[in-house]
Amino acid sequence: MLKKLKETKVAFEDRLVRIALLGASLPTALSIVFIVSAELSVYLKILLIFLLLVVVSYAAFAIWQQVIFQLRTSTNLVEAMTSGDYGLRANNKGVDGALSDFNQLLNKLAQRLAEQSLITREKQILLTKITDQIDVAVVAVDQESNLTLMNPAAERLFKKRFDELEGWPIKNLGLQNVMTEALNKVTEFEINKDKRKVYVRTDTYFELGEKHHIIFITDIQHLLRDEERLAWQRLLRVLSHEINNSLAPIASISETLTQSFKSEDESQPLSQDSRENLFEGLSVITERAHSLNHFIQDYQKLTRLPLPNKSEFSLRPFMQSICQLFEKSEFNVPDKDMKVFGDPEQLQQVFVNLFKNAQEANLANNQITSSIKLEWYARSDNVVIEVCDQGTGINNEDNLFVPFYTTKKQGSGIGLTLSRQIALNHGGDLNLMNKVEGPGAQAIFTLPYQRSIVG
Repeated sequence: MLKKLKETKVAFEDRLVRIALLGASLPTALSIVFIVSAELSVYLKILLIFLLLVVVSYAAFAIWQQVIFQLRTSTNLVEAMTSGDYGLRANNKGVDGALSDFNQLLNKLAQRLAEQSLITREKQILLTKITDQIDVAVVAVDQESNLTLMNPAAERLFKKRFDELEGWPIKNLGLQNVMTEALNKVTEFEINKDKRKVYVRTDTYFELGEKHHIIFITDIQHLLRDEERLAWQRLLRVLSHEINNSLAPIASISETLTQSFKSEDESQPLSQDSRENLFEGLSVITERAHSLNHFIQDYQKLTRLPLPNKSEFSLRPFMQSICQLFEKSEFNVPDKDMKVFGDPEQLQQVFVNLFKNAQEANLANNQITSSIKLEWYARSDNVVIEVCDQGTGINNEDNLFVPFYTTKKQGSGIGLTLSRQIALNHGGDLNLMNKVEGPGAQAIFTLPYQRSIVG
């Protein structure tokens, strides 16, 4: 029986009332003893004892009611917050002490949760707008590989609505093989019985402690076709321009020579003027034929560039050996050395071209001595090499890497194009721009930092 009583759970407010009654029991008992021992009538004693018990009972009930009110107020406030309603606040009027501190803490918690909820909703709206507008298909799945998200781009790509597929296995989209490994590459998928080239990237995220997968799919089929079409247009424009520049004078001179010979008397030998005209015409035809042949050879250099034969070498002595080829220029070479990984012959071709351009830019700016500044350093996963001149800068940056485009009288227009192609084949890049401070331009050549060591 005692064990059952011990195991019986008593409400917190009931325990407070019992403690209050226990505290008042001794004074009440003493008061009753005092009343009984007093020289009063029996009826008066009974009345006083009754009033005493009523006062004690009322005090206990008032304590119980006040505790219940405060507990229910706090409970309602917490329950509202758990339901996502952060508008309720605890009334702190006429309350002080520990209870006031507790109510203030609850109100601060409600305010903080309201702010966090607003920020979360705003971010969710922003994220929804972004995923709705981007052209990248986004698909998310849960631990069981069931669909939990598809943005409009994914619906257009797979030609299916998300509300029809929500909760369905991902194999309904033909993406079951994507989940077997982390992808970050261009691959070919069969979508709606149509093979398409896409760029796929997978990642993971957690929701309520459970691991989910998210798949990003970029349809690059139409992008590749557009780039291919633009490349052909640029190539045909360049070829047409160069061939017309050679064929037009050849055709004109040939027609002039033909008309000249028609007017000559066939029975008479050629006059001196006719011989000179013939010689000049044939010289122009020969010159334009050589120019056209040179153009074709330059084009072959771009299309037949071999893959780099990479090896590790020291950058500073490599650069110093190239600087010695340009006697008209003074080079500011860094003292520090670096070990780089690349094809020395191809990279030499790049920097010979960059140094040549820098020297010509300096001399064209009426400088007595050409000054070229070099700088190299490590940045993220790349080795960055800068070549700066003090010329007049770049007038048209848009056509810098257009094949056969040149503003020089003796230029071929393939130097920068070939240099960038070499950089790309090394996994790097080449960019030219005007300097931010001071006159001149700077070329920035980047090379992957693979197996590259700062000396």
